[in-house]
Amino acid sequence: MADSAHLATPRASSEREHLAWRSWLPWTLVILAAVIGLVAALNVWVKRQALSTDNWTSASSQLLENDEIRGALSVYLVNQLYTNVDVAQRLQQRLPPQLAPLAPQIAAGLEPVAVRTADQLLARPKVQQLWREANRHAHQLLVAVLEGKKGILVSTDGNVVLNLQPILKQLSEETGLGGRLQGKFPADAGKITVMKGNELDAARTTVKVIKVLSYLLFFLVIALYAAAVFLARERRTVLLGVGISVLVVGLLVLVVRRFAGDYLVDALTGNPDSKHAVDATWAIGTQLLRNTGINAVIYGTAIVFAAWVAGPGRAAAWVRRTAAPTMRERPLVVYGVVSLILLLILLAGPTDAERILPLLILFGFAYAGTEVLRRQTAREFPPPA
Repeated sequence: MADSAHLATPRASSEREHLAWRSWLPWTLVILAAVIGLVAALNVWVKRQALSTDNWTSASSQLLENDEIRGALSVYLVNQLYTNVDVAQRLQQRLPPQLAPLAPQIAAGLEPVAVRTADQLLARPKVQQLWREANRHAHQLLVAVLEGKKGILVSTDGNVVLNLQPILKQLSEETGLGGRLQGKFPADAGKITVMKGNELDAARTTVKVIKVLSYLLFFLVIALYAAAVFLARERRTVLLGVGISVLVVGLLVLVVRRFAGDYLVDALTGNPDSKHAVDATWAIGTQLLRNTGINAVIYGTAIVFAAWVAGPGRAAAWVRRTAAPTMRERPLVVYGVVSLILLLILLAGPTDAERILPLLILFGFAYAGTEVLRRQTAREFPPPA
């Protein structure tokens, strides 16, 4: 007997050492998945915002709805008009001879009026359509160049530009300051350089990396979380850790969006009058990033709640006991409620193919988790005899 006990002790110790990795490996996978998840969230935002023409055009349409941005664009258009048209000379030709010497002062006094006129002009549907078309065209050219197409930027010296010259001509007609020169603006008038030709090579490489990683990182994160739960001894505890890590990633995305925006605003402009417009532009351009962070917070909260409901706590047991009759006898009601919640999540954002596929995977995990919880509740609280 003593010999048997002596032999059993080393064997049990060996088994504990052999299984010790199941105590630390799942948590290592959870931390690794969270780090990759943060990178994946930023990567998905760049792909869906910067490389999607529809999302880019939609965001650009919202820009003109903001007073600060519309005001800044109005100032830019008027500056372009005054730069490319000799307004003082135009006024000298129209004013009586005795007032002709005052033309420069009158031209300067008309500039604020022209800015207000431009602001009103940008609020018109026809001009807003010109703005959308200019942004869509510029983005299509940008994507085409980044995808390797050549010979399409000859007219702009290899640069990707946002052509606002049609809107500048509308302003010239509206104010009457352009006169006969309205059709003879210089080629670069009203054109904003989005990306210079010498920056496109680096951008092409970046785009290739983003496209490769966009889905790879997402599936890698899901696989790491699933492996962590599968390998864990205490799966409910690790599942709780997964939910907390997803929640933290969502909060970090929101924090990064906030402080990166503050940094970029300070870096891009030192003019206090322009900071509000730049800040508003960043807020509109990063709406998808904000939505990604909010969605991660929602998913993380849902996972934490599911892990808590399945736990040994008194309140969790009371919830399961209360829901046991419905869980056992009316599973369709349970899945109907889960489906309704998932439908609300689906409708909370654009339902394009790039978003539906990841959501279908997450929905599959949601249904599987619901079934596991339902069976656990049925075993714990069987129907009364």
